[in-house]
Amino acid sequence: MDLTLDEHRLVAEFRRLSPSGKRELLEFVSLLQKRQGTTVPDEEEAVPQDRCALDRKEERPEAAKEPIFTE
Repeated sequence: MDLTLDEHRLVAEFRRLSPSGKRELLEFVSLLQKRQGTTVPDEEEAVPQDRCALDRKEERPEAAKEPIFTE
């Protein structure tokens, strides 16, 4: 994920907060979202848009357990 410099600073500042400070900030953001009515429904939050499904039955030759021979 590519972040801007400002976003990196926000993440760094959030990590420096104490656990109670983090909880207080998250509660405040939650309150602001409720006031604005911009909460994301659980259905939209659960399915990321930038993912693709992988076929689980696909053989992966690179994962096969075979001895490696070198000369």
